[in-house]
Amino acid sequence: MPAPPDYPGRIRTDETNAFARHTMEVRVPTILRGVLEQNPGYDAARRTAVAELAAALERDARLPPLAGSSPGADDLRLALERRAGEGWLRTDWFFAETYAYRQLIERVRFWDHGEDPFLPHKREEYASLAHAEAFERALDGSSAPDERLAELFATGVFGNRIDLSFAASRAHGLEVAADDLLIDERERAVRLVLDGKGPLHVIADNAGTELTLDLVLIDFALRALSVPVVVHLKVHPTFVSDATPSDVRRFLGVAEEPVTSVRSLATRACIARLSDALDDGRLVLRSHPYWNGPESLWDLPLELADELSRARLVLLKGDANYRRAVGDALWPPDASFAAVTSYFPAPLFALRTLKSDAILGLPAGRAELLDAADASWRVNGRRGVACLGGALSPG
Repeated sequence: MPAPPDYPGRIRTDETNAFARHTMEVRVPTILRGVLEQNPGYDAARRTAVAELAAALERDARLPPLAGSSPGADDLRLALERRAGEGWLRTDWFFAETYAYRQLIERVRFWDHGEDPFLPHKREEYASLAHAEAFERALDGSSAPDERLAELFATGVFGNRIDLSFAASRAHGLEVAADDLLIDERERAVRLVLDGKGPLHVIADNAGTELTLDLVLIDFALRALSVPVVVHLKVHPTFVSDATPSDVRRFLGVAEEPVTSVRSLATRACIARLSDALDDGRLVLRSHPYWNGPESLWDLPLELADELSRARLVLLKGDANYRRAVGDALWPPDASFAAVTSYFPAPLFALRTLKSDAILGLPAGRAELLDAADASWRVNGRRGVACLGGALSPG
């Protein structure tokens, strides 16, 4: 699929974007050193390799090579060739972030033993009282199907605040002010789910509270609407809390190390229904290295594009997936999300809280008003959008 017309090009990690540069020069190295703190059992070789990666980001070292034949490695090497001679603070941001996490995975030898370097963070999140309370609240609804689905879509937007890689967003919690949802196109998305054909596809983002709230929505689609669901997950741990198939199976109690927390009858029943759906094929988990990689959404592999083209709706969760959809670019804020994403082969519904500068679909002048009211509104995770694009969506 071609890039959208008038594509402005990606945000970069140099001086042209302060937030992207700070992410790669400060936030990501801090995360990498946190991996060492959270995993004291790593041997000296792994500890040295991760520490060297953190230091390389800080000093803007040249992008390192990628060895081996792990999933997606050949495509990453091609992407790296297109950035020959660039450094961590002199390249496009989406590539820099995804490649930094892939370098981490290689350096902790994930492919040898399958140990998630972020599992300690995930365990802590799943064991928290806040997670248990959010799970209970999400299940507490009995309105008509269209109203209930709209409620769960809103829950999905602000569940995206609970991002273990970004404390500024997580600090806002799940309490929502009246003006926090900047774009609200839930009504049309609800009709697409209720009146459409084919499965609902969910492009997942964070494990923990966000994934739990997404699974409540998925349970509703399976149980009340009889809609089959396909969940697309990362093939390896990344961005600290991005969900993998192991995270879903662990939550459902069908992995070697199930999530342990106090559960009510209602939450146990939800988990049981989801487990049954996984067993009988109504719920399908997919993972593909594309979702870990640096390519834009219009660069979907043919096999993924073909599968997604048959969806009644593709639910695109989270900030990084939104960035992927719009090419991680600084479009005019009042540009049409539907027009920019019209390349996508199915209806595309993005649920995201803002943790980066890219934003489309605002009324003319709204961005300037937000700038005046809150200088960090694009990146602090308070506000969210529920915006519809892709095929079959009016521009």
